[in-house]
Amino acid sequence: MKAASRAVHAGRELVARSPLAPDLSPAAVHVYTDLDDYEAVARGDRPGHYYGRNSNSNRSMLEQAVAELEGAEAGVATASGMAALHVAILALAPKPITIVATRELYGGTLALLRQDLEPAGYETNFIDMTDLDVVRSALDGAGLALVETITNPLCRLPDVEAIASLARDRGVPLLVDNTFATPILFRPLEVGATAVMHSATKYIGGHSDLVAGVLVGNADVMSAARARSVRTGSTLGPFDAWLALRGLRTLDVRMRRHSDNGIALARALQMMPGVARVYHPSLEGSPSQAVARRLMPEGTGGMLAFDLDGGRAAVQRMLSRFQMVRFAASLGGVETTVSYPEITSHRGLTPAERAELGVGSGTVRVSVGIEAADEILADFVQALAN
Repeated sequence: MKAASRAVHAGRELVARSPLAPDLSPAAVHVYTDLDDYEAVARGDRPGHYYGRNSNSNRSMLEQAVAELEGAEAGVATASGMAALHVAILALAPKPITIVATRELYGGTLALLRQDLEPAGYETNFIDMTDLDVVRSALDGAGLALVETITNPLCRLPDVEAIASLARDRGVPLLVDNTFATPILFRPLEVGATAVMHSATKYIGGHSDLVAGVLVGNADVMSAARARSVRTGSTLGPFDAWLALRGLRTLDVRMRRHSDNGIALARALQMMPGVARVYHPSLEGSPSQAVARRLMPEGTGGMLAFDLDGGRAAVQRMLSRFQMVRFAASLGGVETTVSYPEITSHRGLTPAERAELGVGSGTVRVSVGIEAADEILADFVQALAN
């Protein structure tokens, strides 16, 4: 099946008299009458469920569906994207090693690396992943590489294919955060990544009504990640899994609309008063445009950022004038929202660290929704007038 069809049907097989929409199974425990049967299920020799922290039918459907979309052998669904990231790192690098990470990371990822993993003995080397010479040098002696398909918040696009090749040549596993692109627009495993994670809170769920994470990869890595998720209690609940799977069914059509609206707004913002610079990987003149055309020819999603003259005060004036667009700290919903990295995703960084990344007091991140494109543009036009 093509991705559009897999998104609709992945994760379950329907037989006669099956409910077309999956049942919600909130059970914390399943009953058994045969000890050997229970033991076989607990060992994984037979399909089935026995305790909610270990497995659940709704969670299993979501895991299988995302794995199918990404071209993976298996998946693990967790209580958040951060939980997926954490168990992924522990599965790929169970003992302290050096992690090579893109320096332009989501603030929560930076906090996990610095405040939790570094005190436990891990070292992190933050580099510019768009510079392959720097990547090549940094990977020597490293134990894990971590990259975002499209970086947060300035939407740069590292060459994941080239990075995967460099990592593979050195025996370094590559973990890719594919949240912004989704498996509709890019599948990192196909170009050599070891494992892929998503904050399913974002585009996979798509409706700003759940918190979830999903990790996919080969069966051995997923087995190790699942065991850690079970032991730490970070597994996903059935209702959020049910919602995420429902959102996944429309992922293809939503991502194409997000992509079309995103590039339209990026181009329009370049002409609006007070906008100093626009960041979008597919934008004409973007340093990421060549990589975007090669790796994501069908679009780069709905994320962009721009720098507004006048700093925080100008951002606040814009927010107060919006009529349809809203301020929200998250992203990936059907509605268009803006975020202010200085106090949201990157509030844990010092002003100097944000400045080094290119995140200033006037930087605004936009999650472009699926509304009518002309109405999105019109709201920005009137909000930025004068």
